[in-house]
Amino acid sequence: MRHQLKELLDRHIAELGEAKRAIHCEPELSLVNAIATLKSANVGSLVVVEGTRVVGIFTERDVLKKCALQDIPINAKISDFMTRNPVCVQRFETLGSVLNKMKTGKFRHIIITDSYGNLEKVVSQREILDYLLNYAISHEETDLAKAG
Repeated sequence: MRHQLKELLDRHIAELGEAKRAIHCEPELSLVNAIATLKSANVGSLVVVEGTRVVGIFTERDVLKKCALQDIPINAKISDFMTRNPVCVQRFETLGSVLNKMKTGKFRHIIITDSYGNLEKVVSQREILDYLLNYAISHEETDLAKAG
C-alpha cells in the first residue's frame, strides 16, 4: 500500500487532465466584475495576468477576507484585492510536491504553467483529492477482480 501511495504522489500534476482551464483577467478588471465572473463561471479563482505573465490570483477567500463587510469604492480594481505573486508550478511537478506547497502556503488553488511559464490551468485541492480518490477506487476494484 505504501508503495502505491508513493507511486501515486510521484505522478505529475499534468496527469489530472480533467482540471478546468484557468479563467484569467487583467489587473484593471473591476472588483464587481471579478466577483460576478467567479459566480457566473462557478469557479473559485481568477488568475490575474499582464500579457502572459501571472501577477496574481483572486479567490473566493479574497472576497471573504478582503472584501466582505468593507467600504469598497465602486471603481475598485481586482489588483487592489488579489493575492500578488502566487505560487505557480510547472506541469511536471509531482502531486506530492504540489500538495505540500498548498499545505505549507495554506491555499486551495494552485496555478499550473507550461515549460515556458505560460498560464495553463488552475487546480484546486478538491480536484486533486477527486483524482486521488478515483485512482484509489479504480485500483481497489482492479485488485478485487484479480483476487476474485
